[in-house]
Amino acid sequence: MDALQLEKVYELFSAGIGAHSDMSLKFVSTEENRVVLEMPFQEKHATAHENGSLHPGALAAALDSACGFVVLQSLAVPQAIATINLRIDHIHSAPVGTDVRIQAECYQQINGFAYVSAFASSLDGRKMLCNAQGIFKIGSPGPALDRSLLYRRGD
Repeated sequence: MDALQLEKVYELFSAGIGAHSDMSLKFVSTEENRVVLEMPFQEKHATAHENGSLHPGALAAALDSACGFVVLQSLAVPQAIATINLRIDHIHSAPVGTDVRIQAECYQQINGFAYVSAFASSLDGRKMLCNAQGIFKIGSPGPALDRSLLYRRGD
C-alpha cells in the first residue's frame, strides 16, 4: 500500500469501530510492518477513583487498536482480522494528564495468523508504560473492507 492508501485504511479503521474514534488515536508514522500512534489524554479515560492517570483498560484498547492496524498495514490486500490473544504487561501508570505513544510491529505472518509486539510509553519515550504480545487471525469472519474506497479519485 502506498502512503495515501494507508491513510485511507487508517481513516476507515478508526471511524468504523466506535472505540477507535472514541480514543482519538492519532496516526504518527509508519515503516514496513511498524506503526506509531498517539493517544491524547482524555479525562473520560482516566481512573476516576485513583490518581487520575490513564485507565489500564483504555490503554489496553489502544494497544489492541495499534496492533490491529499494523496487521492491516502489513497485508498485501486489506481483509477482516480478529484479535485472538493479546497479553499486556503493565509496568508503570501513565503520568496524570499526559498523552501516550504506542508503537506496534507485525513481525510474523504464517498460516493465516499474524504475530505482533507493541509497547506504550510517554511521548518522550523515557517512561515505558507497558508492553504487549499478540496474535491476530487474518481473514476472519467480519466486515470486509470495500477496496474501491482506497482508489477514489479527488480525495
